[in-house]
Amino acid sequence: MENTFNYTNHKIRNAVLRFLHLYGISYIYLFMLTSQFSPLEGIYKNGVLWGCKNIFNYKQIEYIKITGSGDTTLDYCVVIVNLIFAAVVSLIVILTDKKQRTFKDLHWLTVVVVRYYVAMIMLSYGISKLHNGQFPANSIDRLEEKIGDMSPMGMIWTMMGASTGYTFVSGLLEVIGGLLLFFRRTKTFGALFSMTIMINVALLNFFYDVPVKIFSSHIVLSCIFIISGDAKGLYRFFILHQPSQLRFHPRNSDKKWKRNTLTALKCFVLCFLILTSSPGLFYKSPPLPLEGTYTVEKFIINNKELPHSKNDSIGWKKLLISYPGWTDIILNNDILNTFEAVINTKEKTVILRKPDWDNIHANLHYSIQENYTFFTGKIGYDSVRIKAKRKKKEDYRLNKRGFHWINEYPFNK
Repeated sequence: MENTFNYTNHKIRNAVLRFLHLYGISYIYLFMLTSQFSPLEGIYKNGVLWGCKNIFNYKQIEYIKITGSGDTTLDYCVVIVNLIFAAVVSLIVILTDKKQRTFKDLHWLTVVVVRYYVAMIMLSYGISKLHNGQFPANSIDRLEEKIGDMSPMGMIWTMMGASTGYTFVSGLLEVIGGLLLFFRRTKTFGALFSMTIMINVALLNFFYDVPVKIFSSHIVLSCIFIISGDAKGLYRFFILHQPSQLRFHPRNSDKKWKRNTLTALKCFVLCFLILTSSPGLFYKSPPLPLEGTYTVEKFIINNKELPHSKNDSIGWKKLLISYPGWTDIILNNDILNTFEAVINTKEKTVILRKPDWDNIHANLHYSIQENYTFFTGKIGYDSVRIKAKRKKKEDYRLNKRGFHWINEYPFNK
């Protein structure tokens, strides 16, 4: 009787472990097939959207595209559906599998697939940090923004944009993690290396409200899945301080041409990922004419100088030139207006238009004398003369402080 009981317990335990093993594998595939970078993402999300609206009668949900957010309501619904699908698939396989297989070969194959997927992500994000891709240098608009008015996410972008060195090293570490994952001998180290980096990324996403929380968390989980097969060896080495050896899966191909083909395919995939992720490394944006903050010291309209007053909605307080084709005007009452801008450096003119307006809002001629810029011309039907002091990017304390080996006192003002 006791033997029968022990046998039943052992059988149940094995079934549970096999289910959990297959559940993790199934969910990993569902994540890769339905997340960003997957060509099936749109089809799958539309299917989940249809189910939410027509089966669960959740009418408020929408498929919001091209916003940069990966944490929409639909994204969380996709996670829930994936969790359910993975459980259903695993349960069906376990109940119909009379041979009670352990799925070791499937696990090994999945580790290979996940390695390449995570490597692709690490290379893509890493290379974008090696130039002004993911975190460009702070714009004039950003430098003029008050810290207290920034969003938490804006604070992260400002911090990273303030130091090209730190951003470059961050990207380089991500690239190294991705490259290590391409090779079987370094996969475990690469997964641990990448996981450490991505944990920090995920924490920043969570605590600074960056809407990539779902995706970054799943990359961390993917790294854990890669090292799961070596969990016992890592535990013995790091915790028990005992001799240990990581498992190594040699290629089963007994023919040289097969091994060479696989090596060539790997090189092709690696080169393709690097080349498709690195066009920005060789592109340098042209300088922006008149880029800077122009603080208005005199604003004369129809030969009458307007004093700086919070109640004035006509006079300019600042003119911000941050991006090609656009200019921001801050009025004396702190209202910000954005205009389409055409700057002609040969004729020294600035033409401003309101978006979706055909009429010209301002047609100005500029001249530069030492640290001052003078604008003369028309705003609407009114003649204006404006004296403004220009502040370039390098004039801001955040940009001009630089690096110092020796600091007798902390520069923290």
